[in-house]
Amino acid sequence: MEPSDSGNSSCAAPQGTSLVHSFDRKVRPYIDLIDTLRYLGVDQDVGLPAVAVIGDQSSGKSSVLEALSGVQLPRGSGIVTRCPLALKLKRAPGPWHGRIKYRVQGRTINTKLDTPESVGDAVLQAQSELTGDDLGVSKSLIELEVTSDSVPDLTLIDLPGIARVALAGQAVDIETQIKDLIRDHIGRQETINLVVIPCNVDIATTEALKMAQAVDPTGVRTLGVLTKPDLMDEGTERNALRILQNQVFPLSKGYVLVKCRSQRDVEAHQTLAEASRVEAAFFKKHPVFCHVHNGGKLTTTTVLAAKLTEELVDNIKRTLPKLRKDLAEKLREACAELESQGESIPDDARAKQQFINARVMRYNDDVRGLARGEPSRNLPRNMMLYTLVREHFRTWLKDLKRAQDAWLEELDNLIREYIDNRSGRELPGFVSYHAFENLARVHVQRLEKPALNVLAVTCSKLSDVFMRLADDVFKFLPEFNRLVKAKVGAQVQGQEQKARVLIVTLFRMESMVYTQDMLYQNSLREEHQQDHEVTEVTPFIFNSNNHPNLDEDLDVMNKHLRSYFKIALMRLMDMVPMVVRFNMLDELVVALGAELTALAQEGNLAELLCEDEDAMEKRRMVMERVERLHKACATIENK
Repeated sequence: MEPSDSGNSSCAAPQGTSLVHSFDRKVRPYIDLIDTLRYLGVDQDVGLPAVAVIGDQSSGKSSVLEALSGVQLPRGSGIVTRCPLALKLKRAPGPWHGRIKYRVQGRTINTKLDTPESVGDAVLQAQSELTGDDLGVSKSLIELEVTSDSVPDLTLIDLPGIARVALAGQAVDIETQIKDLIRDHIGRQETINLVVIPCNVDIATTEALKMAQAVDPTGVRTLGVLTKPDLMDEGTERNALRILQNQVFPLSKGYVLVKCRSQRDVEAHQTLAEASRVEAAFFKKHPVFCHVHNGGKLTTTTVLAAKLTEELVDNIKRTLPKLRKDLAEKLREACAELESQGESIPDDARAKQQFINARVMRYNDDVRGLARGEPSRNLPRNMMLYTLVREHFRTWLKDLKRAQDAWLEELDNLIREYIDNRSGRELPGFVSYHAFENLARVHVQRLEKPALNVLAVTCSKLSDVFMRLADDVFKFLPEFNRLVKAKVGAQVQGQEQKARVLIVTLFRMESMVYTQDMLYQNSLREEHQQDHEVTEVTPFIFNSNNHPNLDEDLDVMNKHLRSYFKIALMRLMDMVPMVVRFNMLDELVVALGAELTALAQEGNLAELLCEDEDAMEKRRMVMERVERLHKACATIENK
């Protein structure tokens, strides 16, 4: 539920106690919501609506923030703001309250501030702790909360001023560091960019405006603030007026002209209330700016504060639906990531044993499921082992088909060559069984190498899948994972050797040319029927009435060889995959499961369950992200 928004809010707090309270009820809940989310740290996960304040060095940025907040911020030459400063302003009746918060080395510093004048020193102290004494910058956020009856309801993020030259003690790339830090904030589509531009410089040379234009070319997220109108050379006011009226560098949100306290005013202890009166009087009496001041929309810090509040609240309202959706999506992603990392290792010895047993059982279940083609959980396609093995078996079938086709094409020449080279005293018409046997044996033995290749490729793929599965299940237990992989490698190698012996034996058996008579006769009859020659089986020995010649010998031998090879091929077509599957899937799964179960029981748990430090840190960070996103989702739903 979104914060209450009955009625249209004014751009400035109305006068009168009841009207002020009404205004607060409309505006404050939106700003409080975003402040709470930022405090939870979800700006690390999603973009939060914000107002980022940027400017070149000595642009008057600190003076503008002082005028808005009523507190004394650090001033000086060089880089004064060295960390992002979230300035949370909350208007409320009663005495002034301040608090500064930041994190240093994993611990939160939360300090109460008693007076507005103490803020500057507190910010400097925080920056020193976060950046050290090397005058560098840091991305660490400092949160400054100010509660007073004289501040607007507004949250601003003050960013370091853009330095062009490194001073003594600063990194030579300080300008790059600062610009990278600024881009991290102003590049977010949820951020309103408040660009502070001094009137007494050429606006075309303002680096802050260039950076804002780079990330917001149309100017829809950029509001310009013109400062130091009292320091302009006489006669140049018209140029500033044209900028103020959006005629030089147009911005959708336009510009506001302000006059803040100078360093001399600060040293003279000029109060902010007095500074506000001086500012109004300055514009009222100015010969050029009085014309725009009387309209009440383009000048003074009061107008700027009201405009910023209105812009920020409108931005929050506009982005709230997307923010709610983004937080829910990020929470789902974080929970999924945490689940993928598994539970943390328990401390109790018995719980540790149960932990490792559960991991081993999960691995063994995955291995069995993959071997059966029934995975127990969703795994990538390239780990679907049974599917991959079947592809290799289909490759074996294609190899057999190619070998058969190639052999049949050269079969007549092989037979002719064999008969010519080995014919002796036998009379024509006698087809040699010895020739048939040798030709069949030679061809079958050619298939042994492709069969062993199927085994090798299958073992390689199987080993790869089981190793990657170990990385998935035991990835945060490096020592145990190493031992598991060693067991996998040894078992795969052992089973591969057994399968190799069986395949070699299978082909040695195939060197004995044999099949059942009935099977052979049926195959031979099919060959005759296909050629439409005779319907009866042609014997190996012809009688004298046949008048055979060499072509007849070739034809007879061809049919017998094709008939036998068809039978042998059918045997090999199934037997080789069966040997591979039996040894490399069925037997391997059983042997590996027993090995790993024994390893979990016999090993030194203290050594085996030594978790990777990077993994522990990653899990801790993910758990923190899940926790803050849970809180953020609850916060945004309850508002």
